[in-house]
Amino acid sequence: MTRLTSLLLSALACLLPVHVKAWNSTYYNPVIPGFHPDPSCIFVPEEDNTFFCASSSFNAFPGIPIHASKDLINWRLVSNALNRPEQLPTLAITNKSTSGIWGSTVRYREGTFYVLTTLVFDDQPETNSSRWDNMFFTSRNPYSFASWSQPVHFNFTGYDTSPFWDSDGTVHVTGSHPWEVTPGITQTTLDLATGEVGASYQYIWNGTGGEAPEGPHIYWRDGYYYLMIAEGGTGLNHMETIARAREVGGLYESNPANPILTNANTSEYFQTVGHADLFQDAEGNWWGVALSTRSGPDYTVFPMGRETVLYPVTWEEGEWPVLQPVQGEMSGWHLPKTNFDVPGEGCVAS
Repeated sequence: MTRLTSLLLSALACLLPVHVKAWNSTYYNPVIPGFHPDPSCIFVPEEDNTFFCASSSFNAFPGIPIHASKDLINWRLVSNALNRPEQLPTLAITNKSTSGIWGSTVRYREGTFYVLTTLVFDDQPETNSSRWDNMFFTSRNPYSFASWSQPVHFNFTGYDTSPFWDSDGTVHVTGSHPWEVTPGITQTTLDLATGEVGASYQYIWNGTGGEAPEGPHIYWRDGYYYLMIAEGGTGLNHMETIARAREVGGLYESNPANPILTNANTSEYFQTVGHADLFQDAEGNWWGVALSTRSGPDYTVFPMGRETVLYPVTWEEGEWPVLQPVQGEMSGWHLPKTNFDVPGEGCVAS
């Protein structure tokens, strides 16, 4: 399957019918069909209770698609954070199909949207610092292509960088350290005005032993910092694991119930589930998104590529989050009322 095929199928998916009723708790995955891997999603009450998702785009241009939804099911492509050649001219010289934009994270803070991402030159050794180009884009109007800024580059050896604002306003950036060096999750501080990073990095968790610990996100809840990551690679062993600590830099304690999300070693049609993110809705209910392929356990053909799936999450006070396994038909929290009223010129993806 070529990336062009995936993009064409994604465009055709905009014509698919909607399979959800107002205020129903049942819906069908994927919620953003076609090639939309590594989803990162947030809920922004200040934007009329709207959900926003960013995903990886590799060598495709325009890149880093931004989807928005009022009801979690009908997602409109509202802009691309990477939409002008002058923003990232080196994207044009990446080589190999696995190069380009990896692991974009979207976050919102005081009226500004932030997208952190990594431009990867996958033909370079992992030990070569020029392999990883980390950056962030900002916007105060995500419905406008032109509103997205030029990238601010910052020095981070690794990829899948994700920001976390601590209670004192300090921004910690967490990412995956190269596999060939010392695989694990590293962290430093980041100035989102200048791109200046802290003087040192620290390892905060190496995961549970799965291949390629990556895609980290930190959440603060009930006195703990929760660090959720992907492990196992993006094939059949893909999974999500989680740890928590009293300090943002650790020591992180692994959840005894890890992995908290995976379809590995099952006969499920949806496979390769991982690289996830968690967020809440207007009612305070927790949800999660992840990538998945509709490939079945044989993992031989998945022409739609890695798609975005949605699942309910139960997170009791002081406890670990419990993620509902990904299937085609899902049920859980009541969905927001069906609403297509989302600005933007792009099509609705489901």
